[in-house]
Amino acid sequence: MTEHGPGPQERISTGVPGLDTVLHGGFRRGRTYMLMGLPGAGKTILANQTCFHHIRQGLGVLYVTLLAESHTDLVSNLEPLSFFDASRIGRAATYVSAFNVLEQGGLDALLALIRKEIKARDSSLLVLDGLVAAEEMAPSPQALKKFIHNLQVVTGMLGCTTLILTTGGGKGLRAEHTMVDGLIVLRQRTQGARMLRELDVRKFRGSAHLLGWHGFDITSDGLVVYPRLESLPREDVAHTPSGHTRCAFGIAGLDAMLHGGIPSGSSTLLYGPPGSGKTLLGVSFLAQGARQGERGHHFAFYDSPERMRVQARGVGLDLDALVERGELEISYHPPLENVLDKLGVQLLSLIREKGVRRLFLDGYDGLQKASGQRGRVTRFLAALVNECRQRDVTLIYTAETPSAFGPELKFPLQGLSLVAENILYLRSVELRSQLRRFICAMKVRNSGYDHSFRELIIGDKGLAVGEIIEDGQQLLTGQARVPTHRGQ
Repeated sequence: MTEHGPGPQERISTGVPGLDTVLHGGFRRGRTYMLMGLPGAGKTILANQTCFHHIRQGLGVLYVTLLAESHTDLVSNLEPLSFFDASRIGRAATYVSAFNVLEQGGLDALLALIRKEIKARDSSLLVLDGLVAAEEMAPSPQALKKFIHNLQVVTGMLGCTTLILTTGGGKGLRAEHTMVDGLIVLRQRTQGARMLRELDVRKFRGSAHLLGWHGFDITSDGLVVYPRLESLPREDVAHTPSGHTRCAFGIAGLDAMLHGGIPSGSSTLLYGPPGSGKTLLGVSFLAQGARQGERGHHFAFYDSPERMRVQARGVGLDLDALVERGELEISYHPPLENVLDKLGVQLLSLIREKGVRRLFLDGYDGLQKASGQRGRVTRFLAALVNECRQRDVTLIYTAETPSAFGPELKFPLQGLSLVAENILYLRSVELRSQLRRFICAMKVRNSGYDHSFRELIIGDKGLAVGEIIEDGQQLLTGQARVPTHRGQ
């Protein structure tokens, strides 16, 4: 192999979905990076996933272990993962156990072995797995740091990108203070009864990267990283939407209230108690758009696609043909142990890759359960709203009131003006010994609209918005009353 330095902008793709996004393109060629995390955090899987992706590009890999674990055990643990190809071991991928070399000859002998094998195998990616063993056998902390430095010099001259795996728990070595070009920390933490996996790029010399903790999963395909939606840079698009176009619900009375519909590219909150009609309004909005050639997506937390189609059919709204033609999609995300970052990646894919023009997110509580962090959902929604606005995607999402009746009207999130340009309020009230639904527009930004309270009627022939409820007062409180007139 010719000895040369790396080109300043050349990248080595990790092959880990989402990680290249976090790293702004992958590792820099010829640089040294440390993957740090406790046992079980995913370091070995991440390193091997990168190795086999590297091999598929026609390049060579050297994997040096300092662990007591045999290569047979290592291969056995990797075999269930789809990226692993045992036929490439010994050819493009060379696994070398250097534990005995380290034990007998120390760090200098280990470094000599690594240099020899890189040149002999023409490897452009090195993994050094088990730095804790080197740390334990180093005569001093300074000797270990010198070894790390010399390793960088050797691999840099050979143009070989290096990944060093460590638990970070040994004495003397503080990875943040070494000469490595980057430090990636993987951790597991508990949230109630849940276990969350997260990744943080603590340091990435010579390159921008996405800051903060990003969620990830370990699947049958290996690691999948979910960059935080709030941290992603906005992509340039061909045009900035004007917002002058109206997007109708397909419900005559409601569209009349909104002077033709809600502005294109805007965000709308449907706010009301269970059973007030929020989901049916959102689905009607998608169906109307699909009929007009605007692809829609129902991002549901509480109703499966089959159940949603049955419910819509019950009010005269047949979604089957729209779904079969691909003009309307329904995805189901039960609010069990969702990861907010994963939901963000899925939503972003709908907007950027699948060409969705109308997006119905049903509902806010599913996001809150996936987050588990106070205040984060508002930032998440703000990033989603900005993305939709930039691409002229019209977003509707639902949120439930804390109670079905009562005088208090309390919104579920702070900073509502950041994430809801329009607010439609739905409620059920008792009026003249009947339970009746009503709808009103509380806010439609930069647009005129009807401020009256109108009855929302849900029947087997569809949804309808009726006349102004003129015989009721205090409808917003949920404790409506009929005014009394003198002489009656």
